[in-house]
Amino acid sequence: MNENRKVVKAENELEIGAWDRYWFSNAPVAPVSMIRGLLALITLIYFFSAWSDAVFWYADGGPLSETNVSAFLTTGGLESAGRWIVSPLFLTESPRTYQLYLICGIATALAVLFGRGGRWMSFVLWCLFVGWANRAMLLSGLAETLLSLGLFASAISPAGSMWTAFSTKRQAKRNGSDYPVVSHWTAGFSQRLLATQITVIGVATWVAMLGGRVWFNGLGAYALAAPVEDRTIDWTGADSLLVQVSVHEGVTHLMMIALPLGLILAWLPKSSQIGKFMVVSWSLAIGMLGSHWIYAMTFAVLVFSIRPSAVGGDSGENARGLNS
Repeated sequence: MNENRKVVKAENELEIGAWDRYWFSNAPVAPVSMIRGLLALITLIYFFSAWSDAVFWYADGGPLSETNVSAFLTTGGLESAGRWIVSPLFLTESPRTYQLYLICGIATALAVLFGRGGRWMSFVLWCLFVGWANRAMLLSGLAETLLSLGLFASAISPAGSMWTAFSTKRQAKRNGSDYPVVSHWTAGFSQRLLATQITVIGVATWVAMLGGRVWFNGLGAYALAAPVEDRTIDWTGADSLLVQVSVHEGVTHLMMIALPLGLILAWLPKSSQIGKFMVVSWSLAIGMLGSHWIYAMTFAVLVFSIRPSAVGGDSGENARGLNS
């Protein structure tokens, strides 16, 4: 009887196509918990950074007050597009309401960071973030889009604390014991959705770079430097290395190569870690040159969702990602 069951199970596994194996096979929960925790930490930083000027932008009479936003959409003939920009914050211009919203966002991000509240808490964090990003409108950019996609995809996996995952792995290594692997198909779906998203966005980013002349004439790295008032580090001063032709041309060409090559290598089992290192280095360059820190941190975190072993099915022994 048991032998018949094994035969039937083997036949069923053979009938499962590569598409279903990729999206719906089991995967360890811990790597997604680590990614979700890091995204929650980035969201926490994002909400803290919005605190100082929230009243200036959104209060009555502010540049992005409800009255000014409505006038902008009406003047530009964008009323139909504006209907899709949904946020509860459009209902009020009270400074205290915006501050209370940020406090709720910070508290929720902390809960997700420490693995509290289950899946619903992760989705609440995503909703709060999207609500704020939609209200920001003209202030929102690629960083908000990338972080929103990551928060949603990571919320699909069973909830867990990244601190617990890190400490459990460290304890297992210290004791020389096997690292306990808890798997679930939603963790697999979540991780593969994250990996697919960051790959598609990475390719689209590289294609967009190909459309810019500065990435071919060697001025891309110099052009990426943020305006003076937004720079974390001033790379365009007289004493900066970036003003030297050989330096900014070299950095520009390295950035053009690092992103596509890193993504390709990240999907190959034998070179996955090298590829991820290249993409993380590219993200670090984006953050340091352009001061786009939220975007850079999110991009770097999401690349660890790429796990080549997931393409051919899942096994606890082959778990990679942040666990490797």
